[in-house]
Amino acid sequence: MKNIKYLLGMLLVVCFACEETWDEHYGMDGTGESDQVVSELNLLDYLKANPDYAKFVEALEANGIAEELTRDQYLSVWAVNNEGMDALADMDMDTEFVLRYHINNLTYDMSKLRDGLRLRSLNGKYIPVTKKVENTVQVADATITNGNQFCQNGVVHEISELMVPDESIYDYVFKLSDDYSMIRDSVFAANDTVFDAQNSIPIGVDKSGNTIYDSAFVIENPIFEEVDFRSEFSQVTMFVPSNQVVANCFDNLQGLYDQFGKPFTKEDSLTAWNWIMDAVFYDEVVEDYGTEEDLISAFGARWKTSVQGVNTQYKRMSNGRIYDVNFLKIPNNVHISAIKQLFYYYEFVPDAQRDELFTFHNATEIRAQGTDNYSFPSLNVSGTYTILRLFGDNIPGQPLAVDYTPVKLDRNEDGTTSASVVEVPPGEYNLYMGVQSKNHPFLNVYIDDQLVASELNVEPSSPWNYDRSTNTVSGTKWDGLGGLVGVVNIEGDEVRTFKIRVEVALLGKSSREEMKLYHWALVPTQNNY
Repeated sequence: MKNIKYLLGMLLVVCFACEETWDEHYGMDGTGESDQVVSELNLLDYLKANPDYAKFVEALEANGIAEELTRDQYLSVWAVNNEGMDALADMDMDTEFVLRYHINNLTYDMSKLRDGLRLRSLNGKYIPVTKKVENTVQVADATITNGNQFCQNGVVHEISELMVPDESIYDYVFKLSDDYSMIRDSVFAANDTVFDAQNSIPIGVDKSGNTIYDSAFVIENPIFEEVDFRSEFSQVTMFVPSNQVVANCFDNLQGLYDQFGKPFTKEDSLTAWNWIMDAVFYDEVVEDYGTEEDLISAFGARWKTSVQGVNTQYKRMSNGRIYDVNFLKIPNNVHISAIKQLFYYYEFVPDAQRDELFTFHNATEIRAQGTDNYSFPSLNVSGTYTILRLFGDNIPGQPLAVDYTPVKLDRNEDGTTSASVVEVPPGEYNLYMGVQSKNHPFLNVYIDDQLVASELNVEPSSPWNYDRSTNTVSGTKWDGLGGLVGVVNIEGDEVRTFKIRVEVALLGKSSREEMKLYHWALVPTQNNY
C-alpha cells in the first residue's frame, strides 16, 4: 500500500509538472484564457479548418511545404489571410523561399517575442522582431493581428501581410549596379573559391588512384575574418559610397593637396582608398546613426558621424544594415603624412607681395644662402642645402624676428618658378623645424601669435640640423622632419593660411644675433580628422 500511494503521488506530481511545462512552453502561465486559442489539431489541420487561411494552405501544399506542419516537432507559423496572400503572385522572388520564411522551428508565443529578437526561418533567413509600440509586435514589416493560436505541435500567429525575406549584405553588394562598381568590385576581388573536402562526396577513383568527388566549394574572403557580411548569423553594418561620391572625395583631395603644395600621387590615392575599404565595415548593427560621434570599424578606422555624410534611412538586411554615403572625407591624419616647405622660398615671392606676407624685426640683412652639400646615391639625390639667413643688431628687448606666412613653389607653364601662399586644413598638428644648427641661437616659436616653444635650443645637430632627423627616407638622412617644436592648433572650419613667428631668444654659442632657417613641417595628430 505504501508503494502504491508513493506511485500515485509521483504520478500527480508529474501531471502537475507537465501542465506547468505546457503553460510555460506556450506562454500561458499568468495570462488570461481569453488571450489564448488552444487546439488539439496539428498545425496543418488547424489551418485547413479555418477558411481565412485557405489560400495560405493551398500555397504551402503547391510548394511541398504543408507536410512540414504535421511533424512531431514544435513550430511557429506566420499565417496570412486570403486577402493578404494575393500579394504572393506579384513578388519577384521564389515562392517556396518566401513561404518557408513564414515557418520557424520552436514555438514562440507572444510573451517570448521581445524587441530585437531574430528567429531563424526554414529558408535560413532570420525574421527580425520589433516592439516599438506598446502591445504591437512586428515581424519583418508585418504586424501580428491574431497571435497565440496554439496547436498540438506549435503556434499560429496571423500577420497583416506576407513577409519579404531580407537580402544579406553580401547579396546586396554583389547585385549593386555599375554606379557602385568601385566598392563592389574591390570587395569581391578578394573572393577565393576553395574546395570543401569535408562536404564533398567521394564518388569513385580515377586511373591514378585519386579520389573523385562530387565537389562542393566555399567562398573565402579576408574580410570575413573580421566581419562576415555573408553569414546570416552575423549582425553587421556597411556604409556604401557610389562611384560619384568617391570621385568627389578624390577631387577634394586633389584640390587640398594643391593648396598646401604637395602632388597628389598614385600612392596617395591608394592610401585614401585603403582607408575607405577599412572604414565601411562594422561588426555591429548601427541603429541610430549620429547618436555616437565616433564609430570604430571592424578594421580599426575611425568614422566621425559629424563629418561623413550618410543617409540615415538605412536599408534593413537579413544580417545587418546598409547605409548610403553621400559625402566622404578621408581624415587628415590618414592622407596627410606631412605638410612641409622651405623657408628660403621667400625669395620667389614677388616684391609687391613681400611686405604683405613677411614682417622682419630688427633685421640688418636677409638672404637665401647655399650652405652644406648633400649626396644620397641610393636615391640618386644630391645638391646643396639652402637656408633663409637673417642677421640683426643685438639690441636688448628688440630681438631679431620674422613673421613668416608659409609659401610654396609653383612651376609655371613658361618654365619659371614663383611662390604662393600655403593653405592647410584646420586641426591639431605637431610642428617640426630644421635650421643650420651649428652655433645657432636659441629660439622662441609662435603659430598665429600663440607661443609653441620658448628658449628652444636648436644647436644640437640631432634633430635640428636641416631635415636629417626624424622620419627620414629609409636608410638615409634625406627628407625628414627635423626637430619637434610642439603641438599647434590651426583654428577654423575651412582650409586657410597661417603665420609662423620665429625670434631669437638667447645667443647660446653664437657670437651674434642671427637665424639660419631651413624648413618647417606640420604633421597631423590622431585628433586631426
